[in-house]
Amino acid sequence: MKTTAKVLLVGVVVLTSGVGVGAQGVPAGDPAVAVPVSGKVAIVNQGRANTQLVTILYIAGASTTQQYDVDVTLPVLGVSLQGEASVQMSSRATGVVAVADAHATGQARSVSLHGAAGDTTVSLNVDQPMHGFGSYDPAEATIHIRGTGGTGMFDGINIAGELKGFFRPTGTLYLSYPSTGAALSAVERGLAQNAALTAAQRLEALEQAKQALAQAKPATFPPDDATQAIVTSTIQRAGTQVQVVLRIVVPAGDARQMVKVVAVEPNGLARTVYQGSHAPGEAVSALATGTPPFVVQVYVAGTLAKQITAPVQ
Repeated sequence: MKTTAKVLLVGVVVLTSGVGVGAQGVPAGDPAVAVPVSGKVAIVNQGRANTQLVTILYIAGASTTQQYDVDVTLPVLGVSLQGEASVQMSSRATGVVAVADAHATGQARSVSLHGAAGDTTVSLNVDQPMHGFGSYDPAEATIHIRGTGGTGMFDGINIAGELKGFFRPTGTLYLSYPSTGAALSAVERGLAQNAALTAAQRLEALEQAKQALAQAKPATFPPDDATQAIVTSTIQRAGTQVQVVLRIVVPAGDARQMVKVVAVEPNGLARTVYQGSHAPGEAVSALATGTPPFVVQVYVAGTLAKQITAPVQ
């Protein structure tokens, strides 16, 4: 079912790949256990939406930012993990006459998930396609998750996954256990460390873990798939001038990639405000200053990664 709204009510919790927890030390290519999962995300509170509509030259744009508080439930190896996250959502749509680019992204860098057999911390990012100015289907959202280490069953274990759907994320999680036997032993160890459980509760949880592992498959831990640049921006005003403050994370790819930031004035004049070569994973800071309205375009390796409008207040 598609939803049309003035603002993006269903944010994107991309459980974000390549940033935050789990971005370093992930053993890509090492043995892992692939486990099918089906979780749940519920919005419990949403902040006020800030929407800006701008038309500059032939480019029409709409940008909305909004904060969401969500509850996350994710069963891992039969053990239900629960946590809370505050997600900053950003949606944008731009086009010439018709909407050519509509997208929403969200990020929670550090989310603590708690379970009967141990706790872990993950980074979450949501990637939500949009159809026109405000129409979207939550089932089309993609959630990426990365985590490193924790307590109990997650001690020394890395987590990665790509789930489909926002409210009912479904997909496969990769856990860096060398075998299903090692995974079961880790769950048993984590349950034993939980003094609040009775013997009957431990046996029941262990049986659920065995059932979950019956569907698991041996695999290799996936590489970080951050093949797209991550661009965040804030707009600051000082009198008649506006500053667009940018942070650009260079994606995986070539050893050196050109990052270029261009400001387009209302009269069509384009000026390069930053240009430099950077390595994957490197965070680049840039600043574009001008008299609004104007457009800021961020290019990475020759591809437009993001376009930001600086509107008249």
